[in-house]
Amino acid sequence: MVEFALVVPVFLLLVMGTIDFAAAFNDYNSVRQGVREGARQVVVADWDRDGCTSGSSSARAACVTRSRVGLVPDRTRVRIQLDGAYQPGNQVTVCAMYQARSLTGIFSVLLDQQALQSSITMRIEQIDEDAPLTNFSDPALSGRDWSWC
Repeated sequence: MVEFALVVPVFLLLVMGTIDFAAAFNDYNSVRQGVREGARQVVVADWDRDGCTSGSSSARAACVTRSRVGLVPDRTRVRIQLDGAYQPGNQVTVCAMYQARSLTGIFSVLLDQQALQSSITMRIEQIDEDAPLTNFSDPALSGRDWSWC
């Protein structure tokens, strides 16, 4: 019984830590992949997907990126930044941040304060002249800013 009492807390900590950090790593990969896919849709001017049909072209592009991230939309923030004019050959940067959460609650002190962030810069290939893209930014997560993007 004494050995059991000594080993179980350590074992549970390892198991719960593995669960929490694996889930956070999976969410981080979802953010990275979603940003890449959203940026690809932006550079080919194809942002009328995934039910994102209202608002400006920039708001629809951010909606597509949020959709491609595929996590809880209320905890996902997107920023689209043009590097110059909206024309082929120029670059656009798409950034996203997502509020991490602990699944088990044991590591919530560490994980709930973290924002999973990703950004990518791509060259614009084609534009939508009827609905030109402009800079767009969701409000940053609480306690965060967009200075990294």
